[in-house]
Amino acid sequence: MRGFRFDPRKGQNFLFDGNLLRALVRDAEISPELPILEIGPGAGTLTRSLLAAGSHVTAVEIDPILAGYLRETFSEDSLHVVQADALETKNRLSEELLAALPEGEFQMVANLPYSIASPLVCLLVEACPRMSGFSVLVQQEVADRWVAGPGSREYGTSSVLLSRLGQGRITRKVPPHAFVPAPRVDSAFIRWQRTDPAPDQPRDWMRLVRTCFQGRRKSMSRLLGQQGFSDWEASGIDGRIRPDQLTPEEWALLAQILLPENGPSGKDE
Repeated sequence: MRGFRFDPRKGQNFLFDGNLLRALVRDAEISPELPILEIGPGAGTLTRSLLAAGSHVTAVEIDPILAGYLRETFSEDSLHVVQADALETKNRLSEELLAALPEGEFQMVANLPYSIASPLVCLLVEACPRMSGFSVLVQQEVADRWVAGPGSREYGTSSVLLSRLGQGRITRKVPPHAFVPAPRVDSAFIRWQRTDPAPDQPRDWMRLVRTCFQGRRKSMSRLLGQQGFSDWEASGIDGRIRPDQLTPEEWALLAQILLPENGPSGKDE
């Protein structure tokens, strides 16, 4: 890869252990019939394992040198390389990514750059119901947060979103020395599958969740009162508890009572 230099700002930590890469593909339990979205393919080592498993892969790479390398290295018709940033901002998917998404149902399998992993996954899960699941390598702390339950220190807005819309589990932990260059933290591979059929909740329900979690040490009665909601008691929720003590199902019920005019979510825009 002539001219390439690792850029810490892009979260470039590559895997080269073939046994580990094949194990991650097995953990993903992918079906060859489903297209795969890979964000941050880097040197293409996971890409190679996905192609060997019979997958059709759309690889989105921000680095132009790496994108060129992938196009030169792989001649398979089953690989489509897109040179683009996956995020326009931390709260918005890029138009280039949206245009590159596979048609119909697909899954994401990737060694995600740490800096974008959480916002990227949450945005895709919310905005693109066609993505039926993901299997990604992320920072251990992020993976723990995604599978955390109510009342735990790790439980947050991403926990609520992912637990409400599907089920996830950590399949293996990966130490820093497995990467080049080695990150300063441990990593984990997590597999998440969307619930089918999708549960109903108002379109803007996560806005309510995120607003309340900004005051996660305050009581729900105080937080909802500050937002002008007066009919929340119909949910049967104890107003003395904090946001991090509500289950995803209780959040959905609360949103249905407070935000009924928004209509159900669950469709691509």
